[in-house]
Amino acid sequence: MKKQIRYIIIAGIILAILIGALVFLLTMPNKEDESTSSTSSNTATTLIEQATGNIEKIVVQNSGGTYTLMGYGAQVESKVESSGETSTVTTTEMVFTMQEHSSYLIDKDKSDALAYDCANLVASKVVNANNNPDSDYGLDKPRATVTVSFSDGSEKTIKVGNDVPGGKSAYIRMGDSNKIYVVALDSVNSMLVEKIQMFDKTILNSLSDDETLSLLSVTGSGRKKALKLEKKAFSNISSYYLSSPNQAACDADKIESLCNSSLFPLVADSVAAIDVKESDLSKYSLDKPYYILDAKTSTRSYKILVSKPDKDENCYIMLNGADIIYKIESNVIDFMGGDGSDIVSKTIFYPNNLKLKSVDVSYGKIKDTYTIENTVTKNEDGVDITTTKVYYNGEETNITLFNKFMRNLSVLERAEKIPAYDEKSNPVLSVSVTYTDDTIDTLEIYKGDKKAIVVLNGKAVGTTELETAEKLNNCAKLLATGTDFDSLVKDENETSDSSKATA
Repeated sequence: MKKQIRYIIIAGIILAILIGALVFLLTMPNKEDESTSSTSSNTATTLIEQATGNIEKIVVQNSGGTYTLMGYGAQVESKVESSGETSTVTTTEMVFTMQEHSSYLIDKDKSDALAYDCANLVASKVVNANNNPDSDYGLDKPRATVTVSFSDGSEKTIKVGNDVPGGKSAYIRMGDSNKIYVVALDSVNSMLVEKIQMFDKTILNSLSDDETLSLLSVTGSGRKKALKLEKKAFSNISSYYLSSPNQAACDADKIESLCNSSLFPLVADSVAAIDVKESDLSKYSLDKPYYILDAKTSTRSYKILVSKPDKDENCYIMLNGADIIYKIESNVIDFMGGDGSDIVSKTIFYPNNLKLKSVDVSYGKIKDTYTIENTVTKNEDGVDITTTKVYYNGEETNITLFNKFMRNLSVLERAEKIPAYDEKSNPVLSVSVTYTDDTIDTLEIYKGDKKAIVVLNGKAVGTTELETAEKLNNCAKLLATGTDFDSLVKDENETSDSSKATA
């Protein structure tokens, strides 16, 4: 009997606890429910409905500080194709500037998104909070307070509170209203964008239709030797020439790809700092840049400073003389640390004749030395005219024949797979070129089992037919005697495609 009484008492206690818990749950604000109150409306409510073109000013206050966007209509021209004809159409678009920093461009996507959200705001629910404190909804300390002024004289203030549990909505309040609304999170995310995030991240703009790259140079502490690319009309292979760290003609398509993918436009991931002073550069490791890029086009010139990549493979980057610093992933600018091999032409050896100082041609135990003399004069129109003379053993020799020999070397192309060869053997042919800046390129051709191996500056880079190697050797011998070697070239054209570039 005592046991039964004890069980009844225990059961009564448990029942009382359950009833108390149920009462508590029914009477407390339910933070798991978007309504969070005993009275709510699920009817959609239009809070703001305006055209973005009517916006005059947006004042944003959030965790990143306070900023003011001023809106105005700008004339924008665009090209439209119709029936095979291209015409220019002028339209008016809303453009924003930041009042506090009017000299900086604003990220158009972010400003457009903010303008749209400020002009078109719809609530999915109305929450009557009753006696619940604002802190339950994050409205005691709003994440953002946005005031938008329209051309009709009206003004709206939006206070953004916490996210509704679930992460798809947020609580807001309009001005000093007692009502709390639930809106889609996408409608207020633009209002949470901090001041530093509103600035445009474009470092270099795209090239215009009639604009071309003319010079690219990369120096700095991150390079042992400069990377230098120039546009020179010196050959029929490419108008671009890599003069450092190696001497090589470049592939025009690869240059275009480099420009379009990594340079024009050059867009950072974020803005790191504005209103930068020279004394601030050390903070971002830009007082002693890891890379210094000089770029010239047919219409513009730039100098860009880049810091050493950090542990997360990010760099700070800025235009020299500017007062804004960006952050960018280092892989975007990998080319700054490269040797230029990814942009060179398949052609292994095509020296710039205008920069030749001397050429040593060796075959067997014989070494022939040719010296080059370039004289620049001006014609009647004031245009520079370069006259080139070639000397062999102190006497002027046939420049046409010399140039033909040098062009014949352009038949040698790069290869991905290089067969083994005896590096200690004597080359079939060696051509060492000294340029006017005293840099040297050395081309060597070695006999392999089935192919001849082409070595540039000590590195095996390509192959050619054994027959081609022997004929180039014979061309070198005939050059020394002043004898034309057209017969050798013609015969090779009949038997091999590898000498197609001979003039």
